[in-house]
Amino acid sequence: MNPLAAAALAAGELVCDFGAARGEVLIYEALTEGSAQVLSLARPGRKPVQVRITPGHVHLIEPERSSVRVTTLTACTRTRTRAGALQCTQFAARHAWHFDTSALIDADASFRRQPSGASYGVCEPWNLD
Repeated sequence: MNPLAAAALAAGELVCDFGAARGEVLIYEALTEGSAQVLSLARPGRKPVQVRITPGHVHLIEPERSSVRVTTLTACTRTRTRAGALQCTQFAARHAWHFDTSALIDADASFRRQPSGASYGVCEPWNLD
């Protein structure tokens, strides 16, 4: 498993902010190697998410009929040392709504074809203790 994925899974829950321009805040809960739940401040209710771990990324894919919303963790941008171990406290992220479901088949290829309206942001562990 890549170090980015290991750090995200260790966090278990992530709060992702994609900027004031979009106003998109997402909370990913119960993060495991295969699934999670997402809460959006813009849409009611928890939604199931598929987690795809690739050599360089972690893709959190929310199917929505014939499209998907994808949050991709791309790097650890801030760390701290806790009990002698390095812990990621902030992840760089991109969020995009893809009007196809190809991310479910090849998440990295879908990420490379990201729509121009994709948002840049950060995700942080909900609880750092």
